[in-house]
Amino acid sequence: MTKNRYSRNIACIGTEGQRRLSDASVFIIGCGALGGQVAMLLAGAGTGHIGIADFDTIDISNLQRQLFFAEAQAGQPKTAVIGERMRQLNSTIRVDVYERMIRPADGPAILSEYDFIIDATDNPATKYMTDRICRQIGRPGCIGGVAGWQGQVVSVTGRTDDGSLGFADIFPQPDADPSMLPCEVTGVMGAAASVIASVQASEAMKYFIGEGRRAVNGVVSINLLTLEMHHFEFTPSAAGTPSPDPRESQ
Repeated sequence: MTKNRYSRNIACIGTEGQRRLSDASVFIIGCGALGGQVAMLLAGAGTGHIGIADFDTIDISNLQRQLFFAEAQAGQPKTAVIGERMRQLNSTIRVDVYERMIRPADGPAILSEYDFIIDATDNPATKYMTDRICRQIGRPGCIGGVAGWQGQVVSVTGRTDDGSLGFADIFPQPDADPSMLPCEVTGVMGAAASVIASVQASEAMKYFIGEGRRAVNGVVSINLLTLEMHHFEFTPSAAGTPSPDPRESQ
């Protein structure tokens, strides 16, 4: 770890916090507007080991929010391009690239090699799969979505013995969260994706350094058009479904 390289980080989280980031590993599912920016933020921050997975290729219609790609790269695999960008940004970290879709059959074996899981997809089925795998392998994670000018973030502990809520407990129906709809349907503003990606990256960093308040047992909702930010918290009921909690911050 080069102290000068991370001096601005160290001013915020200290030398020990930076060491914890350098020892950490994160797996990111999806390398679009959310996942790509999360990957670059974590790479720049010095997260020691990052895995990225996506089966898609770069499309020019996505460049209004996927700012880490270039027009000339249209048609190339997202993971290969973003992986190389990460290595160019920080040559001291390890980057693993999975040019494929993560599936329930092999997902647990792959994700169990990492400390923290981030779902940055716009596919409802994948979000629920990520939630299930996190509990299956006992890994914490963060699931984000964005639509239009707004987005939401949910963090999970990955544990089944602490009474914490999973993503499926908070959103039992796929259509309960508009940010889970494909961006082709809802549209998405690049600025909104950048904000949600920043929240997801910070959720991982806070977990590793052991500081701050995370979006566990609740939802962080941000609307850039109205400048509203809400943190809705829930308490697990006896039946295992969320009950309203009076705490809410703006």
